[in-house]
Amino acid sequence: MHGQFAALDKSQENGMRSSATALKAFLLICAVSLVASAKKASATSYYIDCSKASNGSGTQSNPWNGLASPNEHTFVAGDKIYLKRGTTCSGIFEPSGSGSSTAPITVNAYGSGALPIINGGSANWTDFYLWNQSYWTVENIELLGGEYWGINIEAAGNATVSGITITNVVATGATVVSENRGDSGEISVAADGSDSSTISNVAISGVTAGNTTASEGIFISAGNNQSMSGAKGSNISVTGSTVANVYGDGILVVDANNVTLNSNIVTKSGECPCTGSNTPGAIWVWNSSNAVMSWNESYENNSWGGDGGGLDIDFWNTNVTVENNYIHDNKGYCVSVFGASDEVTVNSIIRFNVCINNDAQSSSIVQGDFFLNTWDGGSLDGVEIYNNTSYWTASLQDDYELMDNNATFSGSNPSFYKNNLVYSTLQYPDIINAAAPIELSNNLYYSSYSTPQYWFGYNGSWWDSFSAYQSGSDQDSDSMIENPLLGNPGYDVFNDWPITQYMPQTGSPAIGAGTNVCSGISGCSMGSWDFLGNPLPASGFWIGAIQEE
Repeated sequence: MHGQFAALDKSQENGMRSSATALKAFLLICAVSLVASAKKASATSYYIDCSKASNGSGTQSNPWNGLASPNEHTFVAGDKIYLKRGTTCSGIFEPSGSGSSTAPITVNAYGSGALPIINGGSANWTDFYLWNQSYWTVENIELLGGEYWGINIEAAGNATVSGITITNVVATGATVVSENRGDSGEISVAADGSDSSTISNVAISGVTAGNTTASEGIFISAGNNQSMSGAKGSNISVTGSTVANVYGDGILVVDANNVTLNSNIVTKSGECPCTGSNTPGAIWVWNSSNAVMSWNESYENNSWGGDGGGLDIDFWNTNVTVENNYIHDNKGYCVSVFGASDEVTVNSIIRFNVCINNDAQSSSIVQGDFFLNTWDGGSLDGVEIYNNTSYWTASLQDDYELMDNNATFSGSNPSFYKNNLVYSTLQYPDIINAAAPIELSNNLYYSSYSTPQYWFGYNGSWWDSFSAYQSGSDQDSDSMIENPLLGNPGYDVFNDWPITQYMPQTGSPAIGAGTNVCSGISGCSMGSWDFLGNPLPASGFWIGAIQEE
């Protein structure tokens, strides 16, 4: 055979090659067309109408009438599952299959009326469950009850899960009575926590969660929580969501890189009448890096002990920024920074926030508007607190506006408290309890009490005179005690961003008295926006969170 092919002349050989090439091209086109047709055919829309008396095949004209049939089905990339509006499906929804990055599996509503409800009651441990499944989009449904969870999405056994989107979902009423963090809640997207399982590319938006005795409102555990070096998921966002009335934490993200918590509202977290040490926070991150918490409102959050604050940069974090938030009327701090467990919390930035009536606890637990604390060998490397406005009314002895609770510092990143405006109504306002390496400058302090007695502490020494504090501590030399001439301080605006109440008015000594806190610091940026969304000026910074009218 080889000889016969070799004996062919050139024209015959070229002709055969041309024919073979044409045949291959034709077959390839046919194959591609068949594959494309198969892919197109495999993505199907399925319908569930739990008000129907009899079960159908899952088409719109003949829908499934419960969750049993979809739970037995394995869905594929591009499939869409529709629940009829105005209906309630009882039980647990636990479909199988994964989508793809370009064709997620989608759960949505159809028809008109109220959101469709999945009600797990107290007999089912969750309403909606996915295990080691990627690329799911869940939108426009309501989850009611469930013993432990509303939505529970898990990664375990060293699995890698990606592409979870939850939009316009209402999740309330999980029935368990919890006293432990992370054991229950309304929205949970969580890796195993003890192996290399990770969950990445999670986007939660427009969610309403709470009204529950379960622990968490929105909980995302994206990787391994055994150490700072454990596996982490990435690209986690929670935006435009509301959490209210939960027994533990409001919004908590752990074990993740690249985290965005933006434009959320959290109120009445920490409602458990507990006595343990595992105290809750409203919005916080732990064991994470490159996180931004911005434009959130956090108010009337509680705790049975410490914490109970507005926003928290907890320990094992790196490069976390808290900016442009409205934080008010919380039992605990406005913002905290913690270091613990023999590790370093690195580069924490707190800027352009408005803090009103925080640290409203009635117990003797020491905290502050800005609360720095370390324990068990932990330390802080870089804490920048600048251009915040505080209405400071905490009356407990030893609760200071800036409270450095014997925190240990390490590393070479700068730590400072600059351009901050503190307005108090107290006769004995406790303002500063700090120590080196924290540097203080260009701050404005004021109490409206007729004859206030200020208290300042630095490096273990204490002063009841501002001038004595300045000379004795060698801090705050460019700061002042003056009436900042604010619009209407003390007026709380619930669920409405304060526009004029904390704005320095014409003639205010805060105008132009700030400094560029980044001067001389390589790679430092003041940020982009003030508390009202105004672009920051190139120079002539004001003291406080608002930069211009």
